[in-house]
Amino acid sequence: MSTTGWMDTERHRLLARLREHLETIAQQDRGLESVSRREWLAQQLAEQYRPLRRFVRREIGRFVAFGVIPSGVLDEQDVTYAVLLRAIQHCREAPERGLYRWLRRTARRVVRHLVEQERRRLEHERSLEEPVGYQGDEWPDQVVRLIDVLADPTADIPEDVVLAEETQQILDEALERLPESWREIFLLKVDGWSDEQIALAEGVPVERVPQIIEASRQFLADLLRERRQDLEA
Repeated sequence: MSTTGWMDTERHRLLARLREHLETIAQQDRGLESVSRREWLAQQLAEQYRPLRRFVRREIGRFVAFGVIPSGVLDEQDVTYAVLLRAIQHCREAPERGLYRWLRRTARRVVRHLVEQERRRLEHERSLEEPVGYQGDEWPDQVVRLIDVLADPTADIPEDVVLAEETQQILDEALERLPESWREIFLLKVDGWSDEQIALAEGVPVERVPQIIEASRQFLADLLRERRQDLEA
């Protein structure tokens, strides 16, 4: 099966699951959503699954890079689906314009909640009194305990967090310097979305989309050129 055929199959499966969840919600509250509204939302959520999953991956990666949770404890696919379910549960709030922006806010809350759950689970598994390192020549001189190295999940993530791969680090650092809305508009264009689709998803005037894309492209090009020069120096 070709890549396109596989993606179409996966999208149809996702769409079927979303329709099922929306129907369940509607049965629990008969006045919740019309059939046309439910179908619109299912189609939109399926369409925006790919960029949403990328956003979730980046959000998880920030917590991993900052040391709040270890790599691999949160699966981006599972978390993205959890975001979709949260969106369905709050489907009354879903805007017709700016839906993807609303989904990102939902994703950020879901990721933070799951990260905190994992942090607490790991904290529970390892006693706060368990030594994880030492300062000084003789134990137990100034034992560094787990409580001293646990990261604060509410803290801002630095822009210069070091990631594993240098190339990915440079790219991520460049993207992180863009305003979030600009970054997502740029990445949606990379995904092949039309200006009209991006404007609807982000809730911005359609004439602003190409302006933001061009400004983002120029900013990234200049920044990556500077980074390359720094590395070559």
